Amino acid sequence: MWSRVVRASPLAAPAGYVDPRPEARAWAEEHCEPGIPVFADADTALPAVEADVAVVVTPPVDRVELIEALTSHGLHVLAEKPLALTMADALAVVRAAERADRMLGVVQNFRYLPATQRLRERVQGRPYGAPTYATVTYLRNRDGYAPRLNKYPLVMDQPMLIEQSIHHLDLLRYVFDVEAETVSCLTWNPPGSQYRDDACAAALIRFTGGLIAVYEGTWVSGHEALAFQWRTDFERGVVIQRDLFGDLVEGTIDEKEFRPIPLPQIEPFATDSAALLDDFLTAVQVRRPFASNGRDHLKTLALTLACVESSQTGRQVSLPDFARRHDLDLR
Repeated sequence: MWSRVVRASPLAAPAGYVDPRPEARAWAEEHCEPGIPVFADADTALPAVEADVAVVVTPPVDRVELIEALTSHGLHVLAEKPLALTMADALAVVRAAERADRMLGVVQNFRYLPATQRLRERVQGRPYGAPTYATVTYLRNRDGYAPRLNKYPLVMDQPMLIEQSIHHLDLLRYVFDVEAETVSCLTWNPPGSQYRDDACAAALIRFTGGLIAVYEGTWVSGHEALAFQWRTDFERGVVIQRDLFGDLVEGTIDEKEFRPIPLPQIEPFATDSAALLDDFLTAVQVRRPFASNGRDHLKTLALTLACVESSQTGRQVSLPDFARRHDLDLR
């Protein structure tokens, strides 16, 4: 998908592909542009290729050294989420990019969905007053062995929170433009799960200003169909997203029927990823801030790992305290 998104961008042209797996390199040589070199590792590629940006879509392990090498070589980096699996490693990645004076972006592509943008407009424009609470439900039976899916979530710690819920937690921060104050979370792994570690999560989050969010997510649903709903209750109305990629409706407190919010047609994952890529490349070209940058991502990762800590300890976690213990600035 990422090779297709890069090739379709009016702002980019592929300069090279890197993958340690022989089958992936063979795929690139067969399906991508003739003459674009393919390498087994970044150390070989960097001196051989002239490039401005590296798109890092590797699994989230051992990225510290890779991104340090890329940024120190002069490349700006757009990396998949999460930047790393620990706060210390993620902070090291961000600091490496800052030392090299290179831009570091993180792929939080759901921010670029039209449904996300319309909901954010409602929050900022206040047609129904201030948001008071939100409920997000994501129920999916994810076949971790499906050929089109990455396999590392099958064996990683906290796959639901770190690979999936991190998107939803980031959207809560982005749409409501607030930071979490406290979180209470429970994770578990039901019988019959394909995953080694917890594939279910439920969290209660209090944000600055008093906004409350209730979150539930699972990869081990009892039904194959994905069920997603994000309901935001305001002082005088409600906005509901009834599909992961759209189906947005709204209504005032006294209306009996919801009104649909018009949305353009999109290709899930591709449209939003393309918009994110072009936004990042424009930010690189004109040297303007990029909203989903490394420093911002540290706040989303902190909230995600605070959920992990809450589940492991059985206690509510204060995000300001979590930040102090991990040398983070969450302002």
